[in-house]
Amino acid sequence: MINQTAKNFIRHDYSVVQCLNCAAYYIDPLIDFTLEEWKQLYSSEYFEYASEWLVKQREKDLNYRFAVIDNYVKKGNVNFLDIGCGEGNALLKAHKRGWNLNAVDISDLRNSEAKNNTAINFIESALPEAKLPENTYDVIYLDSVLEHVLNPLEYLTEIKRILAPGGIVYIGVPNEDALMNEVRKFAFILKGRKGLSTRLRPFDSPYHVVGFNYNSMNLIIDKAGLSKVYFRNFGRKFDFLGFKPGSFDFWQSLVTLPFEFIGALSKKDIYFEMILKKSY
Repeated sequence: MINQTAKNFIRHDYSVVQCLNCAAYYIDPLIDFTLEEWKQLYSSEYFEYASEWLVKQREKDLNYRFAVIDNYVKKGNVNFLDIGCGEGNALLKAHKRGWNLNAVDISDLRNSEAKNNTAINFIESALPEAKLPENTYDVIYLDSVLEHVLNPLEYLTEIKRILAPGGIVYIGVPNEDALMNEVRKFAFILKGRKGLSTRLRPFDSPYHVVGFNYNSMNLIIDKAGLSKVYFRNFGRKFDFLGFKPGSFDFWQSLVTLPFEFIGALSKKDIYFEMILKKSY
C-alpha cells in the first residue's frame, strides 16, 4: 500500500534489491524526492497512531537505552546530539541528565514539551548539510534513522567527524534478515503476492529505503572508521497490542506472535542496537 502523499512524488517504478557485495537492501533506482517532498511525506502520518500499550513500551525501551548509554558516558559536561529527533523524547531524557541538548532533523515534528524546551538547540536540516562542528559531541543518538536515509555511509562518516574524542554513538536499526520477515515472505507467497517485498517500504510508513543485516551493518561501521563496544539483537514482543484493534496489522501481528519468540531464541530478532566509538 502506498501513502497518498507519496503518490504525488513517485516518478519511477522502483524495486527492492540486495547488494551482492555488502548484503544490504536498497531501492533501485535511487529515489529522487526533493527535501521538501521528504518533509511532506514524514509530516503526513508518521506519528499518527500509538496505543496506550505502545506508548508505555516506547518509554520502557527509551529508559533501557539510556541506562545502557549511561555506562559509556564520561562524567561532567556532556554535549548530546539527537539525529532525526522526531518527537523529541530522547532529548527530554537527556535533559533530565543535565546534558547540553542539540538536535537535527529534516522536519520539526517535536511534541509540545520538546518544542517548548528552550535548552534544545534544534537545526532543521539533513545531517550532511547541517555543517556541525568537528570533535564536539560526547553522545550522538541515532535511533531508527539510518534505514531512512539514502546515503547511510555518508551519515556515519559525518558522525565520526563530529564525534568528540572518547565520545559514543548509539544506533538502532531494524534487522532485515529477521525471522519475521521470512514468515511474512511465506505469507505473501500463499496469498499469491510473491513479487511484493517483505523488507523495505519506501512509500508507506515507516518509509524505510535501506535495509541492514549483520554483514552489511558491520561493513558500513568499519568503512566509517567506527567500532562496536556494545551490541544487542532484540525485539519487542506482543506487538499486536500496538496496532489499532481489528486492523490488518493487528491480526497479522497476533497470528505471527509465536515467531517473535522463535526469532529471539534463534538470534534472528527484528532489531539491532549498538554503541560505537571511533576506531581510528
